[in-house]
Amino acid sequence: MRIRTLCLAGAVAGLVGGLAAAVYGASNDGPAVRQTGIVVTTVEDQQAASAASGGVGFTVVGDQQEAPAADDPAYASAESGPFVEESTAGCGACGVTGSCGGLACRRSHKCGGRCGGCVYCPGEPLPLFYSSTLDAMGIRFGGWVDHGVSVVANMPADRYNGVVTFNDRDAEYQMNQLWTYLEKEIDPNRFFDIGGRVDFVYGTDARFTQAIDGLEANWDQEERFYQVALPQFYLDASLADWTFRIGHFLSPLGYEGVPAVGNFFYSHAYTHQYGEPFTHTGFLLMCDFGRLSFSAGMHRGNDQFDDTDGLNALGYLGTVGWTNAADDISVNFGISATEDGPGVETVIYTLVSIFDLTDRFTWVIQHDYGSTATYGRGRARWYGLNQYLLYEINCCLAMGARIEWFRDEDGTRVRGLGDGNRAVGPFIGDFYEITFGLNWRPHSNIIVRPEIRWDWFDQDGPGEVQPFDAGDSKDQFLFGCDMIVLF
Repeated sequence: MRIRTLCLAGAVAGLVGGLAAAVYGASNDGPAVRQTGIVVTTVEDQQAASAASGGVGFTVVGDQQEAPAADDPAYASAESGPFVEESTAGCGACGVTGSCGGLACRRSHKCGGRCGGCVYCPGEPLPLFYSSTLDAMGIRFGGWVDHGVSVVANMPADRYNGVVTFNDRDAEYQMNQLWTYLEKEIDPNRFFDIGGRVDFVYGTDARFTQAIDGLEANWDQEERFYQVALPQFYLDASLADWTFRIGHFLSPLGYEGVPAVGNFFYSHAYTHQYGEPFTHTGFLLMCDFGRLSFSAGMHRGNDQFDDTDGLNALGYLGTVGWTNAADDISVNFGISATEDGPGVETVIYTLVSIFDLTDRFTWVIQHDYGSTATYGRGRARWYGLNQYLLYEINCCLAMGARIEWFRDEDGTRVRGLGDGNRAVGPFIGDFYEITFGLNWRPHSNIIVRPEIRWDWFDQDGPGEVQPFDAGDSKDQFLFGCDMIVLF
């Protein structure tokens, strides 16, 4: 107990200290540049990051220079110079004496202000496997390993973190994702092109992403936690601004995604785990008109691959997205409507709005609503509201907060997942969670994501089983940290 308490206290102190130091460094003469890959600030970027290797790495070039004095003509020149993106030029391009040698300049003033604010900034991750033949064909192979540890203060007897996922085990190392993919992207400069993608994942997250009907459900997987999944395999065909996709693919609904590289936090929101589908099998027609985009298609059902019971009908899947002329506000709406058997109709929609309040500060607000109507038995509903506050300290470090409310009105969605999880439910009431975390990139291929999270449950009426501490507690304090290694 003492070791666990010291671990939690040290984690909180370290995270708070890191946040304080980051804020202090950003508000003084320390480096303050816009990071280019830690925070995904549009739903399109989020989906692209979820579908691709996700994230940007680092390129370390040159040495850090001393800042010119305030009365130096170079400093005055920087004040009035034009803005130059951090990764495209050194400070010499802004009219500042001397160059950062390709390093990023501070952007507290126009064109980075003082050249002395140079820091090591992102480049592309170094590929572990490279083939000139595949590269000439536009085919890319890559992936990542995501692994981490979570500790909760309650010391649950079943070693589960209640209803929190994907990092669902207490004080136990988890290799969440060994994710590999083979991809040929559509070339936007070609009038007609063919592409596609295949993804394979092994680890403790695979059991959350498997199809509930067919595909992995037919495989003999005897391991309790470490399993495999095929979250994507599809073909794309493009004609001008139109793209047709057919196969098994990740859901375009919501803000968070299944791939670790597309998310700011290690743990997942209730809206993502319990309110939205992860995958679809069917087809999708997509079109991008610049500021306006949309998609529409049909699928076999949420998280379904096959219809082995012969009871499901084709469902509808669609999205609409809009971005303003300044490219700092985007709104995206997505909906899935399915029939999961005779007289069982499920409708889920998500609405995600993203506001770039400053060059570094992003606010994301998401609303989800879902319902399942069963003939003769009424309708079950779930809905929620979650917000993300993301601040880019520099190109290596970002901090963020997630604040969420999720209501399971009829106790049909939230439950303890996993063999032996005692938080069995049903849980009728309101779930709340607040998460604070950092994204730190010490190397081009490494992302470290520490976080602290507090969950609590407001139940409608009495209940014998609670969602945390092996069914005995209504709240939970969690510290988690993972590391993603890209290849």
